[in-house]
Amino acid sequence: MSSKNSEGKRTARERMAQERARQQAIDKRKRVMVIAGAVVAVLAVVAIIGVIVGMSKTNKKKGPWKDALAEPASAPANLSPDGLGVTVGSNPNAPSLIMYEDFRCPICHEVEKALGPTMRALADEGKIKIDYHIASFLDGKLGGNGSKYAANAAGCAQNAGKFAEYHDTLFANQPDELDDKFASRSYLLELAGKVEGLRSPAFDQCVNDLAVASWVDRVNTEFQDAKIGDTPVTGTPTAGINGKMIDLIVKGRGLATPEELRAQIEAATKS
Repeated sequence: MSSKNSEGKRTARERMAQERARQQAIDKRKRVMVIAGAVVAVLAVVAIIGVIVGMSKTNKKKGPWKDALAEPASAPANLSPDGLGVTVGSNPNAPSLIMYEDFRCPICHEVEKALGPTMRALADEGKIKIDYHIASFLDGKLGGNGSKYAANAAGCAQNAGKFAEYHDTLFANQPDELDDKFASRSYLLELAGKVEGLRSPAFDQCVNDLAVASWVDRVNTEFQDAKIGDTPVTGTPTAGINGKMIDLIVKGRGLATPEELRAQIEAATKS
């Protein structure tokens, strides 16, 4: 082997060693960058979680509803004797059909559409009066404020002597259960415009200020442990009269018919 060839081999080995060293340095930098990127990503996630948790804690402590509850307690006028129900009917001495509803409840909407006219006709005839207990528990299950804000607006409508009309308008314009549209006070006021004679400065202020929030909160608290007779109220819609449950939904079939509803109510009021 000539000296030239030996020098060339040494040079080649040196070049290979240098290349390996250079590649190792590149690989090391890549590993450092990957680890650093992962750390940044984790920190970003932690920061986002911190913001969400912080917002959640803040939302529990602050907000229009909490502020309204801090105000002196106020309730709508002309409620049922227990101070919870809104009474509808021509005969104040008639037996009370207690009706538990939530304005975000889709089955309540279906019941009102199919059976509401029959209940209201019986109330107009003086055979019964309806005590509407407006719960707002679905906000806790679905998130949002729509049930509470709608119940407050309905209480404001009671002050204006327009509860029944506004109650029906809310259900007729009920958004999807997961859509918290009733949390918009401007939308609630827009719907009030469909009820002749309801909109006024006093009504609008009552809606915007959540003026009967304490009553809404009390009704929902009572709903948690409510019973009809000895039977616990487990959801909405639920109806009962003289301590007897009224089957709004027939097991295995669906909604009761108006005739079945009327028969149940008449049987309960005669016994």
